[in-house]
Amino acid sequence: MVDRTGGEPQIDGRSTRWDEHKAQRRVELVDAAVALIEEEGTAFRVQRLAERVGLPRSVLYRHFKDRATLDELIRRRVVESFMRRMEPTLSFEGTVEESVQRVVGAHLDWVVEHPRLYAYMGVGEHAMGDGSLVADAKSAIALMLADRFGDILRALGLREAPIRSVAVGIVGFVDTAVNQWVHDPGREQSEEELRAMLCRSVWAVLDATLRDLGVELSPQQKVSELEGI
Repeated sequence: MVDRTGGEPQIDGRSTRWDEHKAQRRVELVDAAVALIEEEGTAFRVQRLAERVGLPRSVLYRHFKDRATLDELIRRRVVESFMRRMEPTLSFEGTVEESVQRVVGAHLDWVVEHPRLYAYMGVGEHAMGDGSLVADAKSAIALMLADRFGDILRALGLREAPIRSVAVGIVGFVDTAVNQWVHDPGREQSEEELRAMLCRSVWAVLDATLRDLGVELSPQQKVSELEGI
């Protein structure tokens, strides 16, 4: 509605309420799509979603620009779920070993609980490449790890260290190993064996990095007891 007295244009409250309703409906439809993928797999069809929510396909599409937009919103919701699981584990509480086990375990546990969503995160062009949601999520986790590693190094009196590259390498290694394991029909390791191998490998990288910097740190060292942490 236009204010004809010369003031600022007025916003129609009915329009705002309708926009909020459409946004909430879009959230509900994305949630329904995520649940459908959990149940039926990555071969996601819009017609199945329409049937699930009781809408004609043409009506459902009014909430999204196109199929690519719907796919992007679904992946974004899945990535948000993954990040919610990971972020609390990056606080580094307890011993160094327990911290490693917690971060690696959170990644593996989420994948085991949501294998179809994990597969959907990497479907098609979004599997790899700069700018993809999956690449952004990995980068975010690596940067958070690097910040915490940096805190530990500073507490040990080390101001400069190539810890960001190490964090990126660790995240890439864990994700690649888990991805290979979850898609391998003839798994050579059980879930617990994979978990133990990943934790040993991550600690080995951290230990080697610290030793190169002249520091020997026990995996049983409590992070909170390091000066400045």
